[in-house]
This record gives sequence, structure tokens and C-alpha cells, in this order.
Amino acid sequence: MRDDFEYEDDFAQNDFDEEEDDDFGMTFEEDLYLMIREKLRDTIQEFKATYPAPIKKLENAIGSFKVTAKNTDDTKFYPLVAKLLCEHIKPLAQEYEEVQEIYDNMQADITRFKNQRAHGFEGELYLSE
Repeated sequence: MRDDFEYEDDFAQNDFDEEEDDDFGMTFEEDLYLMIREKLRDTIQEFKATYPAPIKKLENAIGSFKVTAKNTDDTKFYPLVAKLLCEHIKPLAQEYEEVQEIYDNMQADITRFKNQRAHGFEGELYLSE
């Protein structure tokens, strides 16, 4: 059970090789959330130089993201965190076209919490590797 979440702390601690991550003991929701977070990290790293202003603001917004959800199990916690993260960056999406694309693409992945058969999004401004 997760009670709170600080994006920056968990984000920094999960630098791992895909080969080392065997998903053992991980819920679908946690795995999906980690995939969304990894896509954001990769997108920020890839496009920081190309779109400096919007990506820097996105990185700062993600770094300041925190959630507290008392007594919530993984099946509810990770969808909640993903939804709140998306809402947290929504104001930047209205300001920057590039962040709007990332926001829209995140929404496709977030729908997978409700429908595990739904296809996630992989695209130019929302990377999978």
C-alpha cells in the first residue's frame, strides 16, 4: 500500500536497465504507471535541447509533483497518481503545443488503467525508449 508519492524521489531511484526489470511482484497498475513515467523521462531527455522552454517547464512541473493518498492499494493508487500527474501538467499543455501533444499522448496510456487491452501511445513527443 502506498500512502504518498514524490515524483522526483521515485523518478531518480528507478534508473534501471530493462533487462533487470522482470516485473516480478509488480501489479499491472504499477507497471503501467512506471512505463508512463519512463516515457516522460525519456521525452524530457530527448527534447530538452530542441524545445528548451516548454520541456524545462515540464521537467520543473514534474519535479514538483507530490501526492498523498492514505491507505490506498496499488489498483487505486497508481491510476490516481497518473491522473493527477496529467492534471498537474495540463496548464502547461494549454501554454505550449509540445506539452499539449505529450499531455494528449499520456491520456491514451492512462485509459489503459480502465481497459488493459487498450493500446498505449508511442509517438514523437512521448517516447518509449
